[in-house]
Amino acid sequence: MIYLLIGGAQSVGKSEAIIRTADYLLNNGFSVIAGIYPPTNSNDILIVVEGLDRAKNKIRILINSATDTVDIIWGLKKFYDNNLPIDFIISSVRDDGSYPRTEFFTIMNIQPNVDTIIEIPLAKITRRNVFNTALSWYQTTIDRLIQHTLSSSPFNVI
Repeated sequence: MIYLLIGGAQSVGKSEAIIRTADYLLNNGFSVIAGIYPPTNSNDILIVVEGLDRAKNKIRILINSATDTVDIIWGLKKFYDNNLPIDFIISSVRDDGSYPRTEFFTIMNIQPNVDTIIEIPLAKITRRNVFNTALSWYQTTIDRLIQHTLSSSPFNVI
């Protein structure tokens, strides 16, 4: 399996980055085929989108923004199992050494020596006088990095 993981501590913007990534895919020819989008009761999403990669092959991407508890991760696993086949997964994940990162890898049966895992780490930005300017720059930069990653191998999406 191929994974694009958006990693970081609590409240660094992982879910927001993943929602912006879902919007990017949906604005570029992908459609939601499972789950609800936009989210109705929270800012978290769990969806499968379908579209064409650069070679015009149909692909299915599972997009998940919440991995805060073991119960949420088990819900992700069940959703994954019920929506196979999936070509790759975009998901949040907590920092190395943070709960429940290890449980995420175990429950999802991610095998670092077998699976392709690309992780983009996020960090908190300072809340000084220029916070909105810094936040806007940071979000734009993260979005460009994610979009570039998706357009490159092994994803080759857009």
